Amino acid sequence: MTTPEPSAQPTRKHTSHTAWLTQSVDTLLFIVTRILQRNITQVASSLTFTTILAIVPLLAVVLSLFTAFPLFDDFRAALQEFLSSTLMPAAVSSTVMENLNQFAAKASSLTAVGSLFLIVTSIMLMSTIDQTFNDIWYVTEKRPLMHRVLVYWAILSLGPILAGASIWASTVLAQDSLGHISTLSFLSSFALSYIPFILTALAFSALFAYVPNRRILWRDAFVGGVFTTFALEILKSGFAFYLKQFPTYTLIYGAFATVPIFLMWVYLSWLVVLVGASLVAILPNLRRRAWATSNHAGAPFLNALSVLELLWQQRNAVPSGLNLHQISLQLRRDPASLHELLKSLKKDGYVVNTIENEDERWVLSCDPAITPLAPLVDALLIDRAQADTPVAHSIVSLIDLTVANPDLTLESLFSEPKQLKKLSQYLEHHVFTRSNPLGVTTHAESQ
Repeated sequence: MTTPEPSAQPTRKHTSHTAWLTQSVDTLLFIVTRILQRNITQVASSLTFTTILAIVPLLAVVLSLFTAFPLFDDFRAALQEFLSSTLMPAAVSSTVMENLNQFAAKASSLTAVGSLFLIVTSIMLMSTIDQTFNDIWYVTEKRPLMHRVLVYWAILSLGPILAGASIWASTVLAQDSLGHISTLSFLSSFALSYIPFILTALAFSALFAYVPNRRILWRDAFVGGVFTTFALEILKSGFAFYLKQFPTYTLIYGAFATVPIFLMWVYLSWLVVLVGASLVAILPNLRRRAWATSNHAGAPFLNALSVLELLWQQRNAVPSGLNLHQISLQLRRDPASLHELLKSLKKDGYVVNTIENEDERWVLSCDPAITPLAPLVDALLIDRAQADTPVAHSIVSLIDLTVANPDLTLESLFSEPKQLKKLSQYLEHHVFTRSNPLGVTTHAESQ
């Protein structure tokens, strides 16, 4: 009687679960690493300082527009209510909005020069946000100055009115529904209660989609908008709980506690927004499985060869070279890792970055006909100078004969892709043998 063999199904399930867990961890590590590379904590600090300086001028400009057109009074009230209830914790929202309105009202009595200063300060804040988002996407090509100024002014003048109108219309619709319909379905009640969340998510989605000077897929921007809005809601609840349970700022600062609390809230809010923007920038790389290729052994060396070959092909093009976005698209690689790789290649003298029409482009800085691969091998593959054992010296000798061969230049490698195959065949027939692949003379053979 034979014993039945155990089923392999549990083993397969265990293997698939392990692979899924490993893939999930690698993906998460890739996302966290890419977000940290963007140095968002320091950027959030800078944006917080700029926001504090510009928030009163910005609010003054917006309120002056609403004041100039009494027709929009309902829009202004709806916008203020939305900002205080949605974007700030309840503990500080009323005090902050009251003080900001007082400051903005006093600013309305300024002269023409003072009003111009308010407008310039507001535009500077939006310019800083614009530059920050472009840095997250590694965008080097700026929009024309007049184009930027017109867009900023359109946002300043039309943005608050459109936002207030949409919020007001949504509020009126909700109130009308609640007043005229005695019993609402669960789905209708749910939809009406989440109007602020939906509007905020759409606003952040538009911010991520249109601010960077780069084509952003709306599905990616929407994912980032929903994530940012959800994270801000969690942050607002957590921040309110902290202030209630640990009233440290109130005990220390007393009546002035609103100031440090508001500063901390602005900083944390910018931190969440920048994480959301970074997530949107990373999503295309996740679809290309960049997290799976960037960690492979030898990936920097192989990517460097691909970059150099691409720039070699573009050496006679007009305009010369390629920008980071073009390189990333053609090679289907993560812009962040390519940016670090290009800096390494520049340090070794292979490439150089140039500015052409406010666009940073990368071109070859070496003569491909005489430039060997040896420095690239030492920088990204193996430092041959570190060989200090017989085995290490043997490996280095093999590398010297192949990829680090002085006769193997960029020109010969890229123009004659079969040369490495010919070289390996030559080594196989003249240096190595099948029975003795390293060509080592043994003691028995020497007798």
